[in-house]
Amino acid sequence: MRKKLVWYIRTNVVIFTGTVSKYALSSNNDKGEKLMNDQKVMFRTGLKDAIAIVAGFIPACFTFGLVGKGLGLGSLEVFLLSALVFAGASQFIGVKMLAAGAAAPVILLLTLIINLRYLFISLSFGGQLNRNISVLARTWIGFSLTEEVYAVSMIPREGVNRKTENEKMNQPLGLPYLLGLQIPPYVANLIATASGITLASYIPALYLPALNTSLYALLIALVVPQLKGSLRNMAICISAAGSSWLLNPLLGNSSILIAMLIGMAVGSLIKGQVKAEKGVSV
Repeated sequence: MRKKLVWYIRTNVVIFTGTVSKYALSSNNDKGEKLMNDQKVMFRTGLKDAIAIVAGFIPACFTFGLVGKGLGLGSLEVFLLSALVFAGASQFIGVKMLAAGAAAPVILLLTLIINLRYLFISLSFGGQLNRNISVLARTWIGFSLTEEVYAVSMIPREGVNRKTENEKMNQPLGLPYLLGLQIPPYVANLIATASGITLASYIPALYLPALNTSLYALLIALVVPQLKGSLRNMAICISAAGSSWLLNPLLGNSSILIAMLIGMAVGSLIKGQVKAEKGVSV
């Protein structure tokens, strides 16, 4: 009788343990599948958002390849500048200074000054990243960060770790979305530059300015929607653009940095006033 009782208890324990394990495994699998599906959705969303950036990059990077070859530089030099610098205006300035025979320290210093604008962009952008992103991934994100990527990533949307319009600033940007957003423009940059290098001898220099205006059109298309219905964004844009225009004859490229600081100050001032008004009304 005792043996039968022990056998019965052991059997039920085994059955119960197996059922619990199966349920736990099934639950973990469901969670894993949901996480994987969410990451796929975020990645595809990033790819869709990158289409506009790619459309603007192709003509500009194609022009860079044409300009580099037109200035007499080697194909590898032009391609490496596009692949390793990946910073728009500083690429064109760097390639022109190389062709003019400028010293390397001078080129590096001027490129550093021009690219200081990314310091302010990175300070803002870094606060929006998910804390779980690894250092290696952050290195890639920082390297491939451009003004266009920053502008697009700040636009509120669904399916990118942002639940509602009110919570958009509290929800961090995930790695899958950023990979989908940043990889296509960089690949387009390489392909378009290589195409420009290859076709440099067939494209008349007369068309270069028209091709290079694509980035300006893209930035305008990204900025204008942010101005609708926002007094703060409008004030930031007008103050930054106006100060850059006024200071450019005096400071040259350095006026961009001063204009960014002025725009930040205006934005902070208006934000502070809005908070104060809300506090009084309460």
